[in-house]
Amino acid sequence: MPPRLPRVGIGFSGPSHRSIASVNTTTCPICTFSQTFRCSTTSPPRKTSQLETQKASLRRQSGLAKAHVGDNSVRKRSKSPRSELHDALVELQKHAGNYVNISRLQLALRGLEQKSGQETIRIAILALADGGKSLRRAKELLRLLLADPLKPEEEWERTLIESPSGSRPILLTVGHDAAEALNTGPRMVQELHVSSVILNGHKLEILLLETDSPETISTAERIEEALLVPTMEIPTSSTGRYTPVTTPVHKSLLVSQGIAGAASLLSNSLRFDKDIVSTAVDIKVESEDEKSSLPFQVVDITLGDSALASFRESIANALDYERMWFASGAPELLEWIKSGTSPTDGTTKIPLQKLIESLLNSTNSAIQAEEAKRLNTLLALKLPPSTVSNLRLGLSGWAETAHTELRDQLDFAFNGHRWRKLGWWKLFWRVDDVSMIATDILNRQFLTQAEKQLIFLTGRIVESGIFRQDPASISKNWAYKSPPPPPRYRPESKIGDIPKHVRIIDIMKPSDKPLTLDNQPWPLDIPRTRQYLTTETVPALQALAQKLVLQTLTTSSVMSAFAALTYVSTLSTGIYEAGGIAALGIVWSLQRMQGKWETARRYWEGEVREEGRKAVKGVESIVEDVLKVSNRTLDKDPDLEKAKALLEKADAALQACK
Repeated sequence: MPPRLPRVGIGFSGPSHRSIASVNTTTCPICTFSQTFRCSTTSPPRKTSQLETQKASLRRQSGLAKAHVGDNSVRKRSKSPRSELHDALVELQKHAGNYVNISRLQLALRGLEQKSGQETIRIAILALADGGKSLRRAKELLRLLLADPLKPEEEWERTLIESPSGSRPILLTVGHDAAEALNTGPRMVQELHVSSVILNGHKLEILLLETDSPETISTAERIEEALLVPTMEIPTSSTGRYTPVTTPVHKSLLVSQGIAGAASLLSNSLRFDKDIVSTAVDIKVESEDEKSSLPFQVVDITLGDSALASFRESIANALDYERMWFASGAPELLEWIKSGTSPTDGTTKIPLQKLIESLLNSTNSAIQAEEAKRLNTLLALKLPPSTVSNLRLGLSGWAETAHTELRDQLDFAFNGHRWRKLGWWKLFWRVDDVSMIATDILNRQFLTQAEKQLIFLTGRIVESGIFRQDPASISKNWAYKSPPPPPRYRPESKIGDIPKHVRIIDIMKPSDKPLTLDNQPWPLDIPRTRQYLTTETVPALQALAQKLVLQTLTTSSVMSAFAALTYVSTLSTGIYEAGGIAALGIVWSLQRMQGKWETARRYWEGEVREEGRKAVKGVESIVEDVLKVSNRTLDKDPDLEKAKALLEKADAALQACK
């Protein structure tokens, strides 16, 4: 037969409830010394000298200092493991908030702030959301577990059963004073204060909610979070809007009814600790063997209601009440509620310990998941060595092809018909074609195919994802680094230095407009070099050709005029002598023009070859700097390391509390 209501002892009188002073009371050393000092001062004074009085004062001051130091050391040593666990959880909340469930942590801190062994345990009765059927059965089951059969139906029972389905969630406080429950309970729920004969000393908070079926949740971790941190839907207005609020609990009982409810709980009943998460189904099962083989608790709420109603109707139905009560399965659920919630003598309640242990395990899982995520990100950014090797082979092949193209194409261009049109003796009628022919050679035969192949190679490099392996070491404009401009003017020569050849660039004026080229996602050394040769050296070559033609014509004209003047002004000079003078001037000017022009052409050919070689080497150097396998290891995250240290500290404090 279920436990009956205990009667109040008659023999207890009023004075028995008075507080009695403890025999083993600990007294502060400072207070003890002060009392002794006051007692000693009440005795008649003795005749002492002034020196003895000073010595006694110094002794008292020294004794006070020693007592103060001793008191501080005792306080430091007297810090309990429970206080250390509380401080560790506070630090974990402060420095590892991204990895810990804050709501469950707040519930754990609330329990640790209470007296050891007298913690309030919150239990959730979760009814499956099936149109309100399971919720009604859960209300009736909760009424059976908390109702007193020796009393008529109480007000909280009618409020519990008659509350509508869409109203605020119901919180039943068992064994709390009304004032205490009003101060500590949530304000967003409907509170019912219940006095239960069996559970009054357990300090329970029972929350009644609806929840979705566990079948809709994919992972076991999320199922545990949904059951131990259920979400309340608080109505915020008359328009039907609800505000979701998460509410952590220590234990959860999942309630359903019928075959459909049993099927939804069948696959999820064996995943968790039965002392923390349990399931109950309102279904009729005749055989006891079948009940014991099922993975959930079978209850017959209708039979339990009949038992309670029959006993309240007449105490003569006690035998029928006992039989129907135990057959309904309610005593097993009552024992599950009592398990671990009974008040203990100085030890933390088991549900609070398991809550903190589960909280630390979930925090550890979150930290490990973050470390795995960072490691996977690092491994995903690293390229396999085969990919880098293929890209390096492609780069070396491109460089070889580019050097071959530079040599062959320029040999073909400088030995071709168009370049031969600029012979020294043809400058008199082709001096204006120098710029056109030189520019055409640069545009058509200066590394044109190598530039196209470089664009393709750069596309392969970008496609391989090599820029993601170490973004900090590779700038965004890696492909179009501006090469240093060539020195325009030579340093001044010193006495005794060997004279240097005159360069084309030395005789031209600097351009007012800087060399500009739109940035592209590939190295621009080749087009920059081509632009430099076109805008800087070709005009200088054109200017030199015009200068040489003008100098030759001027010199030839002056010498011819001088020969004619000599022939006319002197009778001894014949036409042959005068013709010799003119021929000498013409030959000298033509020879001078031939030497300077051919030297300038050969120098320009060599400069084009050298600048092309530098462009290829520059591209090769840029791409080689990019094609480096990152050896970067996983950097330690200070926040993550601190969270791990705090987690270890909290776990050690929890083990000390057990």
